[in-house]
Amino acid sequence: MSSQTEIRLSQDQLAEFAAYYQGDYKPLVGLLIRWGASRHEAEDVAQEAMHVTLTSWPTIKSPKSFTRTVALRILHRSWQVTEREVTAARHLAQDITVGSFDANEDRPEVMSMLWALPEAQRVVFVLHHDGYGHTEISEITGQQRDTVRSNLRHARRKVLRMLNLESTRKEATHGP
Repeated sequence: MSSQTEIRLSQDQLAEFAAYYQGDYKPLVGLLIRWGASRHEAEDVAQEAMHVTLTSWPTIKSPKSFTRTVALRILHRSWQVTEREVTAARHLAQDITVGSFDANEDRPEVMSMLWALPEAQRVVFVLHHDGYGHTEISEITGQQRDTVRSNLRHARRKVLRMLNLESTRKEATHGP
């Protein structure tokens, strides 16, 4: 449900804001693009920043500085959200790939991948695939919980690289 903010401005204040908007919208979009936003993203952020400026208009001493501060914060927040979404998607894809790797199989290629990992990473990786959570692995191994998470992350990355290398080799020798 969206909330509507009631803005009470005099006709003079509305005219001042309209003049400011007309004169500063395009330069703000250009600045956002130079900061690294796409044109579409810059236009959205500029609109949102201008709306915040409008709602605060009577209290603002320097509209240009205020709007740029708001715009930069909105842009950074947008990038953080996007980064979290990309990271989550990447982790999901990695989990699916690593999930297809059965650490409990007693096959030579699986065993060679496991033995290629440093011992701390191998132990954490195997325990994780055996169904243990970070806290339980921490208790079993005596490693700090953050160390367990780090070792698991590094082990996953190495296994992914090895799996990608394996699939590349198979395609090169046997076709897709």
